[in-house]
Amino acid sequence: MIFVDFIRIKQKWCGLLNPETGEVEPVLPIVDSGVVGKWGRDMETGEINENPEWGAHGHLHIRGSFDSLIRVRCDGFTVELEGNIGRLDRPDNLFNLDFDQTIEACNKLLARFRLPPFCKGERVRNENPSDYDMKKGVSPMMWTGATISELHVTQNYATGSEANANAFVRWLSTQSMSNIKRGRTAPESCTWGSEGGRKKITAYIKHLEMLAPGHCHGRSKPQIKLDPVYRFAQEQGIVRLELKAKRLLLRDAGLRYLGDITMPALVNLFNEHVGPLVNRTREDLTTLDIDALPSKLKLTAACYLRGEDVRRHLSTATFYRHAKELRAYGIDIAEPLAKFDKVNHVIKVIEISPVAAPDWYWQHQHDAFVADERAQLERAHRKLAQAANEEPARIASVANSDISTDRLDHMESALQQYRTPDPIQFKPSNPIDRRGGYLSPDDTWPLSAGV
Repeated sequence: MIFVDFIRIKQKWCGLLNPETGEVEPVLPIVDSGVVGKWGRDMETGEINENPEWGAHGHLHIRGSFDSLIRVRCDGFTVELEGNIGRLDRPDNLFNLDFDQTIEACNKLLARFRLPPFCKGERVRNENPSDYDMKKGVSPMMWTGATISELHVTQNYATGSEANANAFVRWLSTQSMSNIKRGRTAPESCTWGSEGGRKKITAYIKHLEMLAPGHCHGRSKPQIKLDPVYRFAQEQGIVRLELKAKRLLLRDAGLRYLGDITMPALVNLFNEHVGPLVNRTREDLTTLDIDALPSKLKLTAACYLRGEDVRRHLSTATFYRHAKELRAYGIDIAEPLAKFDKVNHVIKVIEISPVAAPDWYWQHQHDAFVADERAQLERAHRKLAQAANEEPARIASVANSDISTDRLDHMESALQQYRTPDPIQFKPSNPIDRRGGYLSPDDTWPLSAGV
């Protein structure tokens, strides 16, 4: 099961031309945490200038239960959202939403602020392609709707046990990828690429990551260890591989616009970039015995496993030939072994398989959220009672699976009554809108009054 773990998306909307002032005015609500700007100083008088040199709207941080966080911003023309929307109000993200569900969750969040939903728009020809697009043969067609500049596409693999997970990650840390640098700062994880590059691939043991500093999400380590999600990840030996696809990679893959992205396309993107890393060994390989290797590879493999730099002993052509042949046996001599690794001459090859969410997982997420909300209400009532020097009022408990009247009732009712706004009502209705240009006094804004 491949899912989306992070999204950065935005969409621009036309303003309304004021015929009296000649200025284009915003029609969307302002959503931000304030304005950050720069005011210059007069070098002669030393006074601060009244007019700022520039200003920018700060992101509004939307914090949910379990330290979940989403950032939203709208300056009246452009709507932006970034974060792991699928983990909002959830204790963990062992499993998450697919792409369509992710966009639906984004639009539900935008509706809280009376912002229009992200939509595909219309497919038009790009009249001003960049030199890069023309050189690389990028499609001249574009969409007038939302654009995506970053996506994290993730899949969990079951190795069978905690020991197998450790062995699998140790093996992954010896594998190289073309034109991308490998890094490893701890025995339980490894990476390829960097945050500022076109892509970054990360592999780590999930149950250990749940206990790492900054990933407990407001829970103590004993609480996490008692969670069935943690025990499931530990018993199954879950290893997560995550592809962080940045703007340039999405552009070259034809996945820059919301109108072009589908879940099958993201699955193909993941398999193209991560598949060669986990599927490079021979299917009939169960163990690696140095003595059983072909004679021409035996000495090279033995020297590599002892930590020697085999490049010094081989010509360039021989080195690359041996590297290609040894990858089929699970050894990549193009990458040096980490200093804290100890590799035996007999290496067990771990059988891995993608894992889907168990039947109880999503109900457990809901129950954890309800319990956390109830605990917060109890703490709030206790503080109020203590402040008033009174006995803490007890919150009605759950009886016969029915939640008594309190904040949770209002929340459940609101969720049932909520309907995602129809993107059709925000569809451009005239040629100027479709081109993304400004409206003239003769044109009418497609949004209905009061939106």
